[in-house]
Amino acid sequence: MKASVLIVAILLALAASCRAQGAGSTPPDFTATDIAGSEVRLSALKGKVVLLDFWATWCPPCRVEVPNLVDINKRFGDRNFVLISVSLDRDLEAARKFVRDKEMDWVHIIDREAGRALAEKYQVEFIPSTFVIDSRGKIAASHLRGSNLRVKIAELLK
Repeated sequence: MKASVLIVAILLALAASCRAQGAGSTPPDFTATDIAGSEVRLSALKGKVVLLDFWATWCPPCRVEVPNLVDINKRFGDRNFVLISVSLDRDLEAARKFVRDKEMDWVHIIDREAGRALAEKYQVEFIPSTFVIDSRGKIAASHLRGSNLRVKIAELLK
C-alpha cells in the first residue's frame, strides 16, 4: 500500500513538472546576455508576444525553419512582438556567423552555458523547439513550425 502511494505521488509530481511547460502555464523566467551584449529578461517582456526558439546551426530542421523565422520577424517585428533564439551550438563563432549571413535580425542568445541552462529550464528534448508566450506572460503554444507558428503569433497580436 505504501509503495503504491509513493508511486502515485511520484507520477503526480512528474505530470506537474511536464505540465509546467504546457499551454496556459507560466514559463520559467530567465536573464541572459544576447550577442549584442544586452541583458534579456523574459519577465521584462510581459505585455509583448514572445517567440522563444531553441535551435542550432548543425540541425537540418532548424535550418529549414530559418526563412520562416525571418518572415515572422519581418511581419511582426514592428508590433508588440519579440523573437528570441537560443543557440545550442558548441561552435559559437560559427553560430554568430550563420546569424549574420542569414540576416537573422532579432535577439540571439549564443552562449554555451546559458543555452544549456535555458534548454534544461524549458525541458527541451529536441530542436527546433519553440514556445509562444502571450502578452499575459503565459505559454500559448509550443513546438509549432512553419505557417502554424505564423498563424498563432498573428492570432495573439490581434
